[in-house]
Amino acid sequence: MELFDKVNEIAKSAVSKTGEVLEDTRLKAQILSDEKAIRELQAKIGAFYYKKFAAGEAIEDEVTEFCTAISVHLANIEEKKAAISAGKRTASDSGAAEVVIDAGETDSDTEDELPY
Repeated sequence: MELFDKVNEIAKSAVSKTGEVLEDTRLKAQILSDEKAIRELQAKIGAFYYKKFAAGEAIEDEVTEFCTAISVHLANIEEKKAAISAGKRTASDSGAAEVVIDAGETDSDTEDELPY
């Protein structure tokens, strides 16, 4: 029976490790999604300011919504990275609010470095 107990313990450990790897992979996919949303929002901010500039208009506070959404995505990324590093996860993965803004389609894929 001792051999059976050891095999059972090893199997449970493997299942646990597999679950952790799957969870880390899922969190990393969410990070990539947040980073993509940030790039789209940054492009939209740039297009907003350029249209105003090109039309000779003063820059307004309308862009605050986009900046707030970027801040939420950055907070989500940091929380998920901390969860991966600490090996701690919750059922919802985050207490942070999810903000979704239609960033629209852009004509360029900017590879500018993100601000974190």
